[in-house]
Amino acid sequence: MAFRYGFAILSFLLALAFAPVAQAEDADLPDAGLLDVDLFQPALDAVCGVGQRLGEGCDAIRARPILPSAEWPWRTVGRVNSTDRNIRSHCTGTLLSSTVVLTASHCLYNFQRKSWIPVQSLFFVAGYQRGKGQATARIARYVVDPVHDVTSRDFKADFSQDWALLVLADPIADAKGYLPLAPFNPAAPSAKVQLAGYPALRSHVLSLVELCGATTTDRAKRVYLNTCAAMRGDSGAPLLINRGEDYQIAGVFVGTFVTQSGVFSLSVRNSVFEKALKGALDAGGS
Repeated sequence: MAFRYGFAILSFLLALAFAPVAQAEDADLPDAGLLDVDLFQPALDAVCGVGQRLGEGCDAIRARPILPSAEWPWRTVGRVNSTDRNIRSHCTGTLLSSTVVLTASHCLYNFQRKSWIPVQSLFFVAGYQRGKGQATARIARYVVDPVHDVTSRDFKADFSQDWALLVLADPIADAKGYLPLAPFNPAAPSAKVQLAGYPALRSHVLSLVELCGATTTDRAKRVYLNTCAAMRGDSGAPLLINRGEDYQIAGVFVGTFVTQSGVFSLSVRNSVFEKALKGALDAGGS
């Protein structure tokens, strides 16, 4: 997607707003800081990642193992493609039901032309790998945070409001189950935190961030902070809790930011959009 930068200012503000990421009690969590401000500047570099030397950032993306996208549970993850005549791009999305896909709302907005991408220019390819997918579906409508007005030319959101649910025009009936949303205790040592997506550097294969590092949250408990090696194209990817063969979705990846302590990834917690998901399902998104 197209993004607005201004990294020097962003880095300075976030350096003030956040403490180093670590497992901690609520009293020691970093302040929400910029997350509470009406400003959206995801630091998703067009190549490999902001705040890292170019070679290291690209190596981290290339080192991600490729996943068998035709197999469970990876067939539930896919690409959200935009074919708008003004922009061609992709993000990552995950099936939450036969007709509802989780992604990031900034994937639905053309920042260069300041306009929301129409649904007829969007489609989802489940289990996409090297030009082929397990199933393809058009988008009937999308549900975003109430802060947005998709009839306007504006994108108004902080990081914690950057989620979207795509309601498919036709169900994908052969997904063989869907990954559940699940509560997550960042202090629990028994689960691995991972990310599965389609980074721009390797946009035609689904790959896995095997270790996303320690997890903490903002004071409002709306966003998870990790150190997933992610970039543009991964937007909308599921933040996964892996307990052996059991995978659950803790949130949706929306961007990275830079502080004096390093580069961190941001994911909206599933509790933020859980009510909207129930509404979409009750409306027919089975």
